[in-house]
Amino acid sequence: MWMLAALMLVNEPEPVEIHGFADTYWYSANVSRGKIPFARPILFQECELDVVSRDLGQLNFYYAATHSLSDVRDKVCGRFDIEDDILFTYGYDFDLADGWKLKTRLGHLWILSRALKPPYKGVDDATAREWYTRETLVAPWLNFYTAVHYRTVPYRGVYFKSGVTRTIDLGRGFSMTGEFCAEGGNKEWNANRYGHRITWRKPDYRAGPADLRAGLVLNYGICDWCLVSAGIHRFDMVMDEARAQGRYRAAKGYRNDLTYYTLGIFVFF
Repeated sequence: MWMLAALMLVNEPEPVEIHGFADTYWYSANVSRGKIPFARPILFQECELDVVSRDLGQLNFYYAATHSLSDVRDKVCGRFDIEDDILFTYGYDFDLADGWKLKTRLGHLWILSRALKPPYKGVDDATAREWYTRETLVAPWLNFYTAVHYRTVPYRGVYFKSGVTRTIDLGRGFSMTGEFCAEGGNKEWNANRYGHRITWRKPDYRAGPADLRAGLVLNYGICDWCLVSAGIHRFDMVMDEARAQGRYRAAKGYRNDLTYYTLGIFVFF
C-alpha cells in the first residue's frame, strides 16, 4: 500500500502555472534599440502570458505596441507612428547555488512597423523578423544579462544588448531599480540601422557597441498585483559613424545624447 502511494506521488505530473503581466508607460522620447533617439514622446504598452512547468520550463507569448504622441508622422518620416512587436519564447531556469540562478530564453520575434511605407524588398508589409536569445545570471547583488537578436528579414544582421541591473527594497512598498547597458551589432546591423548616404563620405561602420544607457527607476507597489513607477534615463551614442548621422538629423529631433523620463503602471497576475 505504501509502495503504491509512493509510486503515485512520484508519477504525479507537475502542476502547470499560468501567469503574466500588462503595463502602460509614457516615454518623453523614443529610444528604440539600435537607433539614434528621437526627442518626441511616445506611449509604450506591453503584455506577456507565461505557461510555466517546474520540470519542463516555460512558454511565453509577448506583445508590445509603440504609439507616437506627436505629429512626427506628418512632419518627418512616419518612422515612429506605430510599431507592434510579437515574440514567442521558450525558457528554462537553472538553479546554480543559493541565491544564484541562470535564466535562458530562446524565441522568434516579429516587428511590424505599420507607419512605414512598404520599403522592404520581398516583403509585403514593413515587417522584420529575428531569432532571439537572452541569458540572465541572477546573483545576490547584481543581475547580469545578454540578449542577442539575429535578424533574417529584411536583411541579415546581429544585434546585442548586455548590461547589469540591481533592485533595492526601500520598504513601505517602495523599491529602486538601476540599470546600465551597452548595445550595438555587427557591421551589417550598424550600417543598416544608421544609414549610408547622409555624410560627405560613406560611413565605415564596424562591429561593436553603438551606445551606452543608464537608468534609475523608483517603484511603488499599490497592492499585491499593481505598481507604479517613475524613472530617469540617459542615452549616449558612442560610435563615431552613428553620431555623424545624429548630427545630420538634429534639426528633425534626433539626439546623440539624451536624458529622458518615464512614467508607468504595471499590473501582474
